[in-house]
Amino acid sequence: MFGLSRARILDTPAKKERRSWDRVPVQVVVFCQNAQSDDELCWSARVMDISGGGMKLLSPHKFEPATVIRIGNADGAEGPSRLLQALVVRAHRSPGEKWTLGCALTKELSEAELQAWIERNSNV
Repeated sequence: MFGLSRARILDTPAKKERRSWDRVPVQVVVFCQNAQSDDELCWSARVMDISGGGMKLLSPHKFEPATVIRIGNADGAEGPSRLLQALVVRAHRSPGEKWTLGCALTKELSEAELQAWIERNSNV
């Protein structure tokens, strides 16, 4: 009316967190392998965060969504019982020819198991 624009209030609610678990930021070097085959190549990756239900990996190799992968200590010292298995639910290209993988653990970790995994792997 007077040439002044009115401030617009945007009705955008805050983005609701959908995750059931608190994520713990970490920087842990691991290996990843397709769980369908023992002969599958191992790929190095970095765990960026982890929770009792999943993890975010940064990898030079793209694992397709719906792929079940094994995740283990980068030095390979873990026995088969210490390997984690996860279902890749998201794969996005990241800068530097890497892939960000969102993974859901096939077996949830208790708080104690999560803490033990972080402590065991944070020395790598």
